[in-house]
Amino acid sequence: MARITLQEASAWGEKTKLAPALVALDMLLLEQVESEVLGNLASVANTATWADSATTPTLAKTIIAKMYVAWLIDRQYSEDTDLSAYSALLRASALNLMNGILDSSIDIPGVIVESDGLPSVYPNDQTVDRFGQPYGPYFTMDATF
Repeated sequence: MARITLQEASAWGEKTKLAPALVALDMLLLEQVESEVLGNLASVANTATWADSATTPTLAKTIIAKMYVAWLIDRQYSEDTDLSAYSALLRASALNLMNGILDSSIDIPGVIVESDGLPSVYPNDQTVDRFGQPYGPYFTMDATF
């Protein structure tokens, strides 16, 4: 089942030029876009429960819709030398939103971001040496270079 509706996609598409492409959702393209977006967001949120438009958060639907329409525009006008500046703007906006979610500068309203509780720096207390032994708190003091 699609995670966005035709109306949500149409909101980002130009009504006259894209009219033939926006009469129905291209499910093959949409599945690919959804897979890419949800694959990225799965590292910070449980996307398994986002099964359809009703269960997918609005911000995730916005990202999917922008990416979908950007690909539609580029595909529609692929014979042109330059691809559409509007599709590039949509794609950049969607990627900025997705990257903001991934780096925790943007929250998905109503979604609890998952964290493993470990520091995001390397090395950390879980780091092991080449022999599989933990480094401990002084992981480089006695290291020979």
